[in-house]
Amino acid sequence: MPLLRPLRALRYGANHLDRLDRLISPATAGEPGDRTQVGDVDENSVRRLVRGDHGPLAGDDEPTFTHAARLLERWKQDGVLVRDPRPAYYAMEQDDGVARRGLICLVRLAPFEEGIVLPHEETRGGSKEQLLAQLRATETQLSLVMGIVPDRAGALRDFLSSRQGWPLVDVVDGTGVRNRLWREEDPAVQLALSQALRDEQVVIADGHHRYESALAWQADHVGRGHRERPTDWVMMLLVPVDDPGLRCHPSHRVLEEPLSPQAERELAALERDFEVEELADAAAMEEFLRNPGGHRFGLVRPGRRMGLRLRDDADLSSVPEALRDVDAELAHRLLLDPLGWSGDAGQTGRSGSAWGHNRSTAEQVSERVLAGDASLALLMRPPRPAQVLRVAQAGAVMPPKSTNFMPKPAKGIVMASLKSF
Repeated sequence: MPLLRPLRALRYGANHLDRLDRLISPATAGEPGDRTQVGDVDENSVRRLVRGDHGPLAGDDEPTFTHAARLLERWKQDGVLVRDPRPAYYAMEQDDGVARRGLICLVRLAPFEEGIVLPHEETRGGSKEQLLAQLRATETQLSLVMGIVPDRAGALRDFLSSRQGWPLVDVVDGTGVRNRLWREEDPAVQLALSQALRDEQVVIADGHHRYESALAWQADHVGRGHRERPTDWVMMLLVPVDDPGLRCHPSHRVLEEPLSPQAERELAALERDFEVEELADAAAMEEFLRNPGGHRFGLVRPGRRMGLRLRDDADLSSVPEALRDVDAELAHRLLLDPLGWSGDAGQTGRSGSAWGHNRSTAEQVSERVLAGDASLALLMRPPRPAQVLRVAQAGAVMPPKSTNFMPKPAKGIVMASLKSF
């Protein structure tokens, strides 16, 4: 059972709320497209903490994120960041045309094998070491992990829908998403909600690396004699699986380098498992992928758009039963692996693979290939949230980067200082 508790959130002080849109991330000004860079953001932007692995407040011989830790302490002393006086649950709404609501709270860390908090996809490489260094230095969780809960009794949905009136925070971020925040300090309400959710599993929707880094940081403190430690908890945004705003966008696959002769032969044999349909233009591709019939993929090569529909008699005996209706799994087994897929995190330089993940629109990805900037693109349809939940509860995981839940939780609206409760 997941154990929940309220938190005394670390937030921007009242004197800074009038420019909060420039302090959170994504910010409305100065934030670069390159997510690894700080950019020309406000002097108090949370990005200066998140990307503060090095900086003028630390020497070259000191651990990474020492600069961020010292900057964080300076902001606390100056009142840039303040800690709420009483523990609370927070309701957060993100609206990009369709509103999604979730509960911000602390969730007790549990290894995946305990079946309380579950992953839904594989993670390889990526940013776990950097996130762990950030935690060790700042002792603060700067970003939210987003989780899906079944919410079978509807208790979470009822709590979230009851948050009305003037919000604590109301800010539009740099992607045009409106973020609103409400605070619930009543211990009776908090206890009732915690008890209602105690038998629910949590499936991570976004932030696998952050959760795994929190587990590693927890391991740093095992055996230090405290019965309950702040390091035993992770800050999460919990969203009911049936929330209408819980939506997943596709994560397409792109091959940058020329196809190998073996890959060309595999493409020529596509009819073995797929019905192949030549498509005239972007509208035809969109219509093909929108059709709900069967497992469908778009294949784009220079000068060609093709629709692939998995044959009804395709041999899926090698695919775990829980994953047989997951497009991403079938794409990897029947298309990407034969074509030489070996990547993970989606950037050629980091993964050692010529393949990458691309979360642009299907047409933007297609245009790259048609313009000769890439050799091939495999267009994917996103899984449904209920499908993600079902796969995780079955003990299975999807391939890396199978999902792209949007919008991402904005950074800097709520942070968790784990030096104390």
